[in-house]
Amino acid sequence: MKRFSLAILAVFCVVALSSCGGDDKNFLERMFDIEARSSKNAPPSTVEELKDGIARYGGEVDKTAQAMEKVGVYWRLLAVRYLDKGLYGDAHDAALKGLRHYPDSSGLFYVAGLSAAFLSKAAAAEKGGGAEERAAWLRTAEASYRRSIEIDPRNSRSLYGLAVLYTFELDNHEAAIGPIEALLATDPRNVDALFIYARALYGSGRLQDSADAYDRILATTKVDEKKQQAADNKKRILDELYGK
Repeated sequence: MKRFSLAILAVFCVVALSSCGGDDKNFLERMFDIEARSSKNAPPSTVEELKDGIARYGGEVDKTAQAMEKVGVYWRLLAVRYLDKGLYGDAHDAALKGLRHYPDSSGLFYVAGLSAAFLSKAAAAEKGGGAEERAAWLRTAEASYRRSIEIDPRNSRSLYGLAVLYTFELDNHEAAIGPIEALLATDPRNVDALFIYARALYGSGRLQDSADAYDRILATTKVDEKKQQAADNKKRILDELYGK
């Protein structure tokens, strides 16, 4: 008898859907659609259902978001710790995971860039000398530094790292001048940056400017070893310019 009643109900619904006006038909379709999705634990779609879901599960969403934020912070801290310990492969991996949470972190891009620069040196141990892998890591380092600077143009570590990369790894001295000048604009007494600047100027064929940069080092540093290095480099440049 029960199955007979259900059959009658089903027939009635079909007839009702086919004979009702447009508004009634849409109402019945929506009603059966909601019931079907509810029985299958499908996500809500109407405004009322969504509001009800937010009221019921909003707290859980907030907790999940807070937990994921903490995970992102931990990856960021772990990347820095690995970098401090010289574990560049692990530092690079941790930086990439951190960037999934903080894609606009200038600091994480710096960690990724410096780690990639060091990993390019390890490529020499690969079969055949690892020339392709080295080049790939250097491209990664360059792109990471540049993205870090795009996010924070005053990130001194990324400016310095990019200049070092151009000068010592990519042999592109002219490209190094821009970032190192940007660094010196905010930190004119940075002796290490001045050494990179002098080297980049020399490599670009600007010998007198390079000698002048070494003069800036001599006037700035109080470290005897650095004074001697700057004096020796300046003398070699002047000898090259004007002869002994």
